[in-house]
Amino acid sequence: MSDRRQADSIPVSPLDAWLAGRLPPDDKPLPARVRQAQTEALQRLLDYVSQRSSFYAGHLSGRDLHITCPEDLQKLPFTEPAHLRDWRKFLCVSHSRVQRLVSLNTSGTSGPPKHLAFTENDLAATRDFFRVGLSGLVPPGGRLAVLLPGGERPDGVTDQLRQALAVLNIVVRDPPPAIRGNASATAEWVETGGFHCLVATPEQLRALLAHLPQAPTPLRGVLSSADNLDRDLARALRRSWHCELLDHYGLTESGFGLGVECVAHSGYHLRELDTLVEIVDPDGDKSVPPGRGGEVVITTLHHEAMPLLRYRTGDAARFLPGPCPCGSPLRRLGPIIGRLIRDADGPRLARLPKGGRA
Repeated sequence: MSDRRQADSIPVSPLDAWLAGRLPPDDKPLPARVRQAQTEALQRLLDYVSQRSSFYAGHLSGRDLHITCPEDLQKLPFTEPAHLRDWRKFLCVSHSRVQRLVSLNTSGTSGPPKHLAFTENDLAATRDFFRVGLSGLVPPGGRLAVLLPGGERPDGVTDQLRQALAVLNIVVRDPPPAIRGNASATAEWVETGGFHCLVATPEQLRALLAHLPQAPTPLRGVLSSADNLDRDLARALRRSWHCELLDHYGLTESGFGLGVECVAHSGYHLRELDTLVEIVDPDGDKSVPPGRGGEVVITTLHHEAMPLLRYRTGDAARFLPGPCPCGSPLRRLGPIIGRLIRDADGPRLARLPKGGRA
């Protein structure tokens, strides 16, 4: 199949239209408009954190904070996960404006946990991304089942999905507490719930597939999230359930949502106007070209409560070269291939188990 015929048969990622709609009208190509918006947002971000965050006021002291392009980020220092233990030094708003505070264990350490704070506006931006990312999987007025942990938590991911999709009259349900953790009962709940779409972890999907060799009616789409989606599991789900399966990549540090596949299944399309992603040489501090692997480093461009500047995620991946088969000209993040572990001998890659991400 020619590239033109393939592009014509695959709808462009819905994120492209979403991003374009958030930018001022311009005749420039979308990637150029995105880069300009990122540059302007980076300059505002540096001014913001220098004035409001005691951590960044010291962390950036003496640095050249003039930004002319996204690549200028490379002259600035990294933010390490361990820094987030003292979250109050990052906070750029009053405590009264913090809508949600999340505590996470710092990978590979036994010290105090790291903390992330979010305002209502921070969460609203993620809800907007969720709405767009799920737009092709669940129809307006449809039903969505969310199996992710913490479904009962106010302002948790399930609650954010519920709020995000309410505008489309989509009903969002999570399993009753009495059946959580019971694969057989959960499968029965999914089978009889009349759901059009399902959001679950790969482990949950594997358990469901064991009990549901055929997709329940009227299921039309599945979003895998919160962990690595094994290629073999993805193939088995698509073969048995005959429905669309998309993979989502997100971090609490990015505001939960970061990237999602389109139906071409060729990398994650990113929230380019909200989070700037770099792939950085694990042995240095410079970005590497598309196609070459390195560490995923993120900068949250518009977070109010706790913006993060060049935050080391520890995930290893690469940008995929060339445009997406769907026709999008924007950057795509390739599969997460492992975790970078830093010790006295320097960084080393702990690869994912055989199968990797889909």
